[in-house]
This record gives sequence, structure tokens and C-alpha cells, in this order.
Amino acid sequence: MEAIVYQLNTFLLGPAGYLLEPSKRLFWLFLLSALALASITVAVQQGRFSVVQQLGQLFNRQYWFNRSTCTDLLMVLVNNLIRILVVVPLLGSHLAATIWVGSLLQTTFGDAPTLAVPYVAIGLLYTVCFFLLEDVSRFGLHMAMHKIPHLWYFHRLHHSATTLTPVTVHRVHPVEMALYYTRGLVVFGVVSGVFIYFFKNQVHGWEILGVDCLGFAFNFLGANLRHSHIRLSFGRFERWFISPMQHQVHHSKALVHHDKNFGTCLAIWDRCAKTWLPAKGQGALTFGLAQQQLKRDSVNSEELIPNLAQRQI
Repeated sequence: MEAIVYQLNTFLLGPAGYLLEPSKRLFWLFLLSALALASITVAVQQGRFSVVQQLGQLFNRQYWFNRSTCTDLLMVLVNNLIRILVVVPLLGSHLAATIWVGSLLQTTFGDAPTLAVPYVAIGLLYTVCFFLLEDVSRFGLHMAMHKIPHLWYFHRLHHSATTLTPVTVHRVHPVEMALYYTRGLVVFGVVSGVFIYFFKNQVHGWEILGVDCLGFAFNFLGANLRHSHIRLSFGRFERWFISPMQHQVHHSKALVHHDKNFGTCLAIWDRCAKTWLPAKGQGALTFGLAQQQLKRDSVNSEELIPNLAQRQI
């Protein structure tokens, strides 16, 4: 009975922990910084700052209380439960993956050569390698979710959102959630395992509040505005960094915007894949699934996503 109560509490209260965990995008500090950036962006675009108007927009009932946002919240609860009961027990932890990779290297190649690398340089190298592999792997999986039909069946639940809020980042099918968990497990295990093999107890990353500093900076500098209606562009810097508005373009119904801007942080991957599109000149954006995207399905989608995506159209 106690175990059931514990699991129920974890299911119901677990998502609330996102607000207190610096490694989560919905960490309160990241939400606060996004709010500040949104306020500045709106004020600049409107040519004036109005507290009353901005508060009215922030607490707009139609924005927060609609079917699309309710689905976002539902998927937070569903995925939290599945991750706790199924994904983590089956796939294991990041620590276990790291130990496995390090042990495999030790067993296969024996002792690593002694490398005279300064402690500070090890931290910098680890931080950069982890960030780059994390970012390019996210790009690769995201593109696969669009290009491979059987993966698109799952990913389209995310694109069925007609209203974008910071919570929309968690609006994913459980299968997609498991795939991204596996991706993160592999990236962390490989990078950390390799570095531990070569540098042993000298391995460390540059961190802020226990989170890698580059990932922290990404979340602090407006990551929550990616799923919002705030049109924040980075201008000429969008050739190097994906702006919130570029991700909103990715969610657009317009055919010209389909399969564009797969990147999370760096734009270099999209430019190499010829999927990069600047935010400037894209006009008004409408979110959700277009009929052309629905026609890409060749199986009964109701078997995989029971009406969730269709109800958003």
C-alpha cells in the first residue's frame, strides 16, 4: 500500500519538481528570464511599455485555458508516469551508462595512455564535447522524427499543438519521450565514459547550479520562448543560433515552413542539411497540423495517437 501511495505522489507531484530543478527547462529562473525577455521584446515591437497590457496578455484565459494547452498538461502527467514506471527501469540511469562505457573501453583496450592535460582544459573540453554531441544528436533525432514516416506518427502529436506555451515542450508521445531519453543516455554515457577512461577522477564539467554552463545559458536566454507566441528573433545571429521565432516557424502550418529549423541551439546543423530558414520575412504564423502533414500518414493514426492530434485541428 505504501508503495502505491509513493508512486501516486511521484506521478502527481513529480512534474511540479520541474520548477525547482535547474536541469529542467521549466525551472523557475528560466521561466522568469523568459518572462523578462518577452516583456522587452513586446515593448520594443510595440514601441512602448504598458504594464496593464502586458499583464492582460500574460494572463489571457484563451491562451492558457484551451484544448491544446490541456493536452500539453495531460502529456506531462502521462509521460512522467511512464518514465518512472517503464523507461528508467528498462533503460537504466546515466551513471550506469557511463560506467558501462568506461568498463568496455578498459576491457577492450586496457589502461589508457597518460595524457598531460591541464585540469582546467579537461573541464573545458568535456563541456564543449558534451554540448556539441548533445546538440547534434537532438538535431539528428528531430529530423528523423520528421523524415521517417513511422516516427512521424508519434512526433505529430507535438506538432498538433495550436497554442504554444512553455509546457508544449513536454507535449510528446511516450514513444518519442523514450527515444529522447535513450538519446540523452547514449550521449552522456559515451562522452562521460570516454573522458573517465582517459582522465579518471579529473573529469569535470563547467557548471552553473549543477548544470553544464552552456545548457544553462541556452535555457536562461529564452529557450522557453521557443514554444510561445513571442516573436523573438536573433537577427543576423540566427545563422549560428536558432532563435525562438525560428522554432515557431518550424511549428507553422505553412507548406514553405515544413521540415525547417530542426536545430535546438546551434544553426550550423540546419545550414549543413539545407533546412535552415531565418525568422525574418516569414509573415504571420498559424500553428498546428496542416492537411498535407496528415496525408503523409499511411497507417491508421488513431491506433497510435488516439484522437489527440486530430482534435487539435
